Amino acid sequence: MNIYLDESYNLQKSKGKMFISINGFAVLDDQILRKRWKMIRKEYIKFKRRIHATDSRFEKLREKSIKLLGRHDVNILSIFQLNQEVTHDYFDKDGIKFDSVYANLLKKLFSEMSLGEYKKVKIIIDARKHKSGRLGEKRFQKEIENFLKNQFSNTNCIYKAAPSYLDVLVELADFVSNTFYKEYQTDSNHIFEKIGFRLIQIKNPL
Repeated sequence: MNIYLDESYNLQKSKGKMFISINGFAVLDDQILRKRWKMIRKEYIKFKRRIHATDSRFEKLREKSIKLLGRHDVNILSIFQLNQEVTHDYFDKDGIKFDSVYANLLKKLFSEMSLGEYKKVKIIIDARKHKSGRLGEKRFQKEIENFLKNQFSNTNCIYKAAPSYLDVLVELADFVSNTFYKEYQTDSNHIFEKIGFRLIQIKNPL
């Protein structure tokens, strides 16, 4: 099993609903999906800039990303948490403890997916900056690795963070996540309903 994830969130009250979400997809054969996504994105390389879902130049590519996953044998993943729904333990004097919420959302998602049913699971998540820098990144990595090892002892779980410009399937997860971000911000279910039974969606688990 191969899992590709990216986060989308809003931590500013002035921008509306405050939430943290992690979104992406799980696929058994990622090589076929990788090949097809490379073909779809090829015409957009002419812009000679990093392909990113928040760039308006790639709006048409966003639509194609969802259609591609609809034609491929994947499970689409989304876990969502409203900030005001979490307990006070997740806050300190500086506000919400992002890494703590993020880590526990990942754990909830992995538990829901029953990773123990697989012999090998590769999890690639979009790399991001941590509040405590490199030390915080290592601490976060270790926490997730220990969870996977303890909860799914019979499964060979590989977890790593990689920027989307180094892995086109992380880039694809970025498009999925940004699409879901727009859905969550507007309280729309259009995309989720379109995906149907292939969607694993968890709301406010903390």
